[in-house]
Amino acid sequence: MVHIVKPDQRDLKLYDASDATVHVSDPIVGKDDCLSAGFTEYIKPSRLEWTFDYNEVFFMLEGALEVLAGGQDPVKFEAGDLGYIEKGTQTVITVPERALLLHVTQPAWRG
Repeated sequence: MVHIVKPDQRDLKLYDASDATVHVSDPIVGKDDCLSAGFTEYIKPSRLEWTFDYNEVFFMLEGALEVLAGGQDPVKFEAGDLGYIEKGTQTVITVPERALLLHVTQPAWRG
């Protein structure tokens, strides 16, 4: 199977998260929910406390964000950066203005 998602098919929807204005979509979901791929867009300054119950690889398309994970120094991601967050990681994600990223999760994230 081959699947393509055009820019006008991203279908980003508001995700209800306190202190964060974030839109998400997962237009690609693998067989048996083995993975998903989609977009996350923070449209204004945001702060999100999030525990990852999946592994996530993401590529920053636009903007910047900072990830603080227990006991580590904050890590700043900017456009062009590739990141990985391991399942079970508790984070605080801070977006100073706006950010758009492509994410791949394993197993599939269902918001």
